[in-house]
Amino acid sequence: MYPFVDRVTVKGKKSAVSVFEIYDADTEQNIELKQKTATEFQMGRKFYFEQKISKAQKIFKNICETHPQDKLAAIYCQRSLKNRMYGVAEGW
Repeated sequence: MYPFVDRVTVKGKKSAVSVFEIYDADTEQNIELKQKTATEFQMGRKFYFEQKISKAQKIFKNICETHPQDKLAAIYCQRSLKNRMYGVAEGW
């Protein structure tokens, strides 16, 4: 399972490319925790992209409490907090 992370525009490219998380090299414990929180993560990401930022942040915060080493959940939690504080950028 390789969860979708985001779409980003890479230098030299005109269109965005999809980025996926590959965690085969993680410890067995980290892989199990990521699999355990995968459905929750996908729901949080769905809320995030629907701009339901408060709901998304709550989910990502819960994941971070369950699995503090999940850097991707921490990034989305920080993004959600920033968007709640400053609003979502135009054209997002």
